[in-house]
Amino acid sequence: MCGIVGGVGRGIKQHIDSNIRLLSNRGPDSEKSLALGENFLFAATRLAMTDPHPRSDQPMQDIKSKNCIVFNGEIYNFKKIKKQLISDGINFITESDTEVILKSLQYYGLESIKHFEGMFSFAFYNSTKNTILLSRDYLGKKPLYYSMSKDYLIFASQLDIIKKYLSNLSLDYQSISAYLKLGYVLSPKTMYKEISSVRPGEFIEINLKDLQIINKQCFVPYAITEPANLDIRKVVRSALNERVEGHNSLALSLSGGIDSTIIAIETARLGLNCTAYTMKWSDSDKITYNRDFKAAQIISKKLGISFFPVEMPSIKSLSDQIYKYVSAMGEPNSNPNGISMMALYSQIALHGHRLVLTGDGADEIFGGYERYSLINRSRNLPRFNNRFINKMLGLSDTKYKILNSFALASASTETWEYWLRWHEISTTKYLEKNFKDYTFQHVLLDDDALAMFLRINGGKVGPVMFRDMKTWLSMESNVKLDRISMRFSIEARSPFQSEKLIGVGYNKMAASRFNFLNKQILTKHYPELLSLPILEKKNGFLSPLGHWLRNSNNLILEHMEYLSNNFSFDKKELLNISKSPMEGDYKNFRFLWSLIILAAWHNSENYN
Repeated sequence: MCGIVGGVGRGIKQHIDSNIRLLSNRGPDSEKSLALGENFLFAATRLAMTDPHPRSDQPMQDIKSKNCIVFNGEIYNFKKIKKQLISDGINFITESDTEVILKSLQYYGLESIKHFEGMFSFAFYNSTKNTILLSRDYLGKKPLYYSMSKDYLIFASQLDIIKKYLSNLSLDYQSISAYLKLGYVLSPKTMYKEISSVRPGEFIEINLKDLQIINKQCFVPYAITEPANLDIRKVVRSALNERVEGHNSLALSLSGGIDSTIIAIETARLGLNCTAYTMKWSDSDKITYNRDFKAAQIISKKLGISFFPVEMPSIKSLSDQIYKYVSAMGEPNSNPNGISMMALYSQIALHGHRLVLTGDGADEIFGGYERYSLINRSRNLPRFNNRFINKMLGLSDTKYKILNSFALASASTETWEYWLRWHEISTTKYLEKNFKDYTFQHVLLDDDALAMFLRINGGKVGPVMFRDMKTWLSMESNVKLDRISMRFSIEARSPFQSEKLIGVGYNKMAASRFNFLNKQILTKHYPELLSLPILEKKNGFLSPLGHWLRNSNNLILEHMEYLSNNFSFDKKELLNISKSPMEGDYKNFRFLWSLIILAAWHNSENYN
């Protein structure tokens, strides 16, 4: 795992040399830069997880071709790819996955990206073509930002090192609008017009002669489009083995749900030195928030796994925790679980762990979310993609309840409008009325092989699960997990996001026309779950948002005033929504929290 940065342009070397320390959390073990030409530099910091010797430090350059790579992530099938390269007469000098990527791109070209299984972002310099190739893994597990004009190109794992190179940055109100709508930023945009994100599952080829993009494509890994006919349990076990190979100890984020408990079952079976960590809320007004802790405690005991409850922050420290969180994220993300995750990973780091396993991703493959069952209730009804029905999907106010219910039952599940109805935290009508700069645009997903497969074989719910995977999981959940874990120099790995498991899982779901929801396929293959106190209704770790807001009136007013002074919000509405916690107006809690996070992020950006 690494932090990567590089570029070409006036002052780029001095800038990177002066600011590479910003990537030290992503790579505390080494720091190195390599000049590839005049005002042309690659650099990286390294968290040494695979082949932890200086020979595998980055940037890594091929002596003969002068091609060069900086790479952030882990390629779990690199030994298989390396074996093929060796059979083709290609020699290696390290045991790292970095060299495998370098040689694959050098000898097999762009097509080799589809063979990579794991999490990655990289920049590859092709000296013969005089190009730079930027790419990210299919589920956006590793970040990669860039900014480019006719005079410069700069890319990095973090926004802050790019921002310091630029001047006169301007806010992107499409991204702010998307954030207010969903609670996070949609790739490829960022909160700044001048900076973009490489999309999950995308590669971008840039000609260095004139700094123009000459090739931009989305890809789907072969392990997903051409899945093997394997048993689910064998694939889960294989994915976990790939992610723990070479590590003597690890941590497990255990919530008490099916996903993380399956990981616990497999780590216990392998006899791994594993400690399960869960969240404990002493400062909360409801017992709901400690269900995770109690279930995880019993599960750990029954499986013989070490267990450590992590005490979550109190209300007294909430303001401080918010600013630490937005600093780690780099961009606003309004999921309140982010505050809890900061505390969780901070404690895991204090215990010296560098590797954490999580259960993220199983819901999007095996139909774990409640909305999938609700969608399937009307699976036999005809559905239509027309403007009138799609417009009714946005009428979520109480007085339009009947029309909205009709639209949910009759609208095409393949449309962006339908997916948005399940995810939005504020309606278009409300935002257009109360935020003058509202300018939300849809995100168009490419009609790749997997999307086509789900249109044919996915029933009514398959397209929604696909968009959840490519939007929610890739642009919200994985972004949050990466930024928080790497803030504490920890590599978080999710076996359920194995490309092989996605391919096999979707094939088995398709065989049932996506009618085996609620993770029935997983529970069938793990009957021992029946003897454990698995939480039936599980939405991941919870945070007591209502408790926080009801007891933080000064914090709320302070941040609403900041928004009033710095954004085009309706001041009267800001005052109204600030009263919602005291009035028991639960439907506005999440949006109020989004406003607080936006204010904290913007204030932090200006301060820094």
